[in-house]
Amino acid sequence: MKYQKQLYRIVSALLAIVVMLSMAVTAAAEEYEVFSAEYMGSPYYAKLQEALEASKDLTVMERTLAAAVSQEGYCNYSLDGVDVEQAREQGKLWTGAELRMNDDNTGNTEYTRWAQRYVLHLDGKDLYEDYDWCAIFVSWCLYMAGYYSEEELRQYYYSYCADPRIFYDADSWLGSFNFDQHDVYYVPKAHHKLDAMDWNTYYHVDVDPYDIPYRPGGIIFFSWDASGAYFDHVAIVAGYDAENHVLTYVNGNSNGRVITREMDFDDEGYRGGNYVKNAECIMAYADYDEIRLLEQKEIIAENPFIVWDKNASSGIKIKTNTSSVTARVYLGEEYFGSIIESNMVFHEGLLSIGKSEIKNLPLGENKLRLVFDDGEVEVTLYITEGGEPSLGLIGDTDLDGMVTIIDATAIQRWLVGMNELTSAQQYLADTDGDGKTTIVDATAIQRWLAGLPTSDRIGK
Repeated sequence: MKYQKQLYRIVSALLAIVVMLSMAVTAAAEEYEVFSAEYMGSPYYAKLQEALEASKDLTVMERTLAAAVSQEGYCNYSLDGVDVEQAREQGKLWTGAELRMNDDNTGNTEYTRWAQRYVLHLDGKDLYEDYDWCAIFVSWCLYMAGYYSEEELRQYYYSYCADPRIFYDADSWLGSFNFDQHDVYYVPKAHHKLDAMDWNTYYHVDVDPYDIPYRPGGIIFFSWDASGAYFDHVAIVAGYDAENHVLTYVNGNSNGRVITREMDFDDEGYRGGNYVKNAECIMAYADYDEIRLLEQKEIIAENPFIVWDKNASSGIKIKTNTSSVTARVYLGEEYFGSIIESNMVFHEGLLSIGKSEIKNLPLGENKLRLVFDDGEVEVTLYITEGGEPSLGLIGDTDLDGMVTIIDATAIQRWLVGMNELTSAQQYLADTDGDGKTTIVDATAIQRWLAGLPTSDRIGK
């Protein structure tokens, strides 16, 4: 027994050592995922750590700016003592044409490597393509400043390039950075991006670029040809001289490097093939703060049963009571897409999914799970091709094959929480086809049974 106890203690100690070593290896692996070995051996890593320590008691906007400024001069893995020409000779400096990948399979910049290895969990040489990285750099600085947690980063992060994939949605960047619309300012030329949305839902609209309340750490959006058709660059504000109209900003992907630039609003600049007044290139500006986690609640969809025909000219719209600014959609348990990466628009609880996203789904019932910051809800998308679904008679809420007073009573009881109706039953109870089940539908059934004028959908 004595030797058994000793053996037990030895085995337990060895197991503890193994666990500690495993935790150390895991921590080291996670650290490597965030920072590459090359970067951690460079002066930029040391400068970042110094900047974050010096700004630890400041606001998240000030910490974001501190992180950005610490990277001044970084140019694609150019380490201490390696100048621009040496880096170009070694294939490490981007020229805007060749694939941004070096022989060590580390990617072109620390920021693009971070985006793919740490944020998206991707690896392999073929993944490191020639992406613009101004938006990636902003996301990197926001993360280093503590604006995102790991989960939030992967939820909101605008992954690859500067040019938004949702060309008609002005919030394709703003939403991915999770900026509150109350803190976003749009100039008149932003109409090109916002006209497809309800203009009245935006708060600071048609603001003169000279009058925007720029603050250090704020995010500035540009359209270099001044058309407003695209937001094709994003940077971090370092300061604004309101008297002389000079904006100072830090940006990545500027001639292959991180650099601080000044823009005199009154001068002309050459961008996009023509000379335009610099002030005309400003499209939007955003202040921000730490992400405010929303309290979880029961999410309700106004119409949990949606019928969509493949011959329709447009997609679907789903209105919910969420307070979230982002939405992710799952087909059952399988990830379907989000507003950041697919043909979806989400604003003030209304999710619009384009026809191109759902046209390849099978006929019949498709269960969509909508996941928001404050909860989730399941919606049934019933797809047909050339007509109404064969679910039963409109008005037959209890599915007994007839429309009776019991169906009207079932609706009334459901409205006060005394019974449950499936999404299919709610569809059949919607006698007027407005996408909702209300007391009006119960009354319509009663009028139909009494032979009074009512919806001509009932009983069909």
